[in-house]
Amino acid sequence: MSKICMHELTIRQGLVEKILTDAVAATCGATVLRPWTVVDVRLDEEHPERNPVIVTLKSQYGEHRTITARYVVGCDGGRSTVRQALHKYGVRLEGDAHDSVWSAIDVLGFETDFPDTQKVTIRSVVASAHGIIMLIPREEIHGRNCLRFDCELDREGNPTLEDVVMTIHRVFHPYKFSWDEINWFTIYRVAQRVASPFDVKERIFLVGDAAHLHSPKGALGMNTSLMDAHNLAIKIALVEAGVARSLVLSTYALERREVATQLVQMDAQLIRLHAEHGKSENPEDIKKLDSFNHDHAAFQAGTNITYAPNHMVDDVACVPSLMLNLVGGEGLIVGRRLLPASVRRYSDGLICKILNAAPCDGRFTIFVCFGGLTSAKAEQRVALREAIFRQDGIWTRLEMRSPFGASSVLRVLGITTTSHLNFEGPILPQGGHLGLRRSGAGKPSLLDMSSMYCDDVPCLSPYVNHASPPTRTSAGDLLSMKAAAGILLHPLHQKWDVDIESGGIVVVRPDGHVGVLTRGTDEAAWMKIERYFARFLVL
Repeated sequence: MSKICMHELTIRQGLVEKILTDAVAATCGATVLRPWTVVDVRLDEEHPERNPVIVTLKSQYGEHRTITARYVVGCDGGRSTVRQALHKYGVRLEGDAHDSVWSAIDVLGFETDFPDTQKVTIRSVVASAHGIIMLIPREEIHGRNCLRFDCELDREGNPTLEDVVMTIHRVFHPYKFSWDEINWFTIYRVAQRVASPFDVKERIFLVGDAAHLHSPKGALGMNTSLMDAHNLAIKIALVEAGVARSLVLSTYALERREVATQLVQMDAQLIRLHAEHGKSENPEDIKKLDSFNHDHAAFQAGTNITYAPNHMVDDVACVPSLMLNLVGGEGLIVGRRLLPASVRRYSDGLICKILNAAPCDGRFTIFVCFGGLTSAKAEQRVALREAIFRQDGIWTRLEMRSPFGASSVLRVLGITTTSHLNFEGPILPQGGHLGLRRSGAGKPSLLDMSSMYCDDVPCLSPYVNHASPPTRTSAGDLLSMKAAAGILLHPLHQKWDVDIESGGIVVVRPDGHVGVLTRGTDEAAWMKIERYFARFLVL
């Protein structure tokens, strides 16, 4: 999986916050109140039907204000006031009680004889007998070069900025560092701890560092926090829009607390490896650290995080096909993010990324992977149409209850291995709509040519070492022979492990994780999709 994560970008949190703040202002006209602080958060349990969360705020001038809300999300960092206010409801931090002390410091206009401070575009670790420092080249600030030092400090006493500067010089000795200005710095204590529980009655939630504490060694704090927030936000949005039942809110803690636990365990291993790396000159010990970072690259990127079965994750996995043995990889895994692939849009022949065809707009995406669009399968497509549009089906029920129709909840995209040059004649019954157009004048099409994609963009397999000689096969069809040689003729079907003969249906949640998948595109496959949605949608 780590081969998929070949690129990394490091940008400062302040820039990310500005992007998000500007987006909030542009989309809904809301502003962030600064510098107000939270004094207390509590539930009005006597009137849960109203806005049941009561928040007390205080301004820098001592002014107090009380507001009520349907939900409160505590994303106020490792020293979270919201988390502390929830002690009265039994919320506690669990885990290692041995804190470590860290400092983050940004310097401007630096000069040094230490090599590679600008050549290295991602974080690197410098360790010596005097300590460990993570070095992160930053973008220019006010036209001057900038460098971030993350320093581990002595946990005894109360370290100051002078102690931080002294640690930097000691660790890098005999190399020298100087700078014009310290743009920003902080000193903080961290440990490997996870909040339990993550929410109070599914009204007050903790996300990010408010919910889990760890060192900055993995540089995963903001990444994990944003994934926490995204996971929770889509579920609150689905409930508030009347699309999903409130039970989906319970899946936030089920999914993200397990990720936090894995993160904390990984961080503990990373701290141990860094300590060994700093004390040892043995090349094998250094390789252990490199190997660890390589093996956990997919987790750090969020691409192999897998959610356990719950209301929004099906509990039945498909058996891998024989083709997967040739292609490599793991195929699509229920609960994990969708795998990328390039496809050709039928309407204009443009090659595009399938992930871009399913943007995070709050809808579920249903990929109907037909395999080849042969005339022999026309009857099967008609049967699928009848199953989708039956009177008691979820599509009809959503059409009736939603003012914007079923397509405001479900996005349907078709994928075929048939070339875009071969769409003709009896391959497309029902006036060119794959047999999936609802009958009746003025009715919108569920799946027409504007939502069809051709899986006919060959590529090299990401799971094969192309520097070594390819495996030779003396028998088999062209598809298998090419796959064994590291060439994927139909990358989406092959990477997703969808049988090209029978096809399959894949449902992707609004957060990009696979909720359910099927073998085949017949009536039985669609009924499995309906059972999945019936578990949590308001129908």
